[in-house]
Amino acid sequence: MPLVAVDGLRIRHFDDATVVFHPLSWDAHLLNPAAFAVLELLLQAPHSESEIIEFLEDALRDEDRPQAVAHSEKLISELRSLGLIRQTADSAIDANRRDP
Repeated sequence: MPLVAVDGLRIRHFDDATVVFHPLSWDAHLLNPAAFAVLELLLQAPHSESEIIEFLEDALRDEDRPQAVAHSEKLISELRSLGLIRQTADSAIDANRRDP
């Protein structure tokens, strides 16, 4: 099922890190650039795990690409456990792709 960022997140950038505040849980999280890039992708529209893997593969250096799957799975798991992303209905991802 597609993944999406949860609603209402507050985001502040500091040098090469980003602080994300979740107003419902009152938790703040410091994200590295890769984690924030994935969160930002999911703030724009729902994406499948395979799309996130492709996104990170494109962003990684050539020598780091073989670890893209493991890195993506870890990032997705961590973002889920922090409550920053969630699964959404399959139809939502299709609707977003059809809209102009």
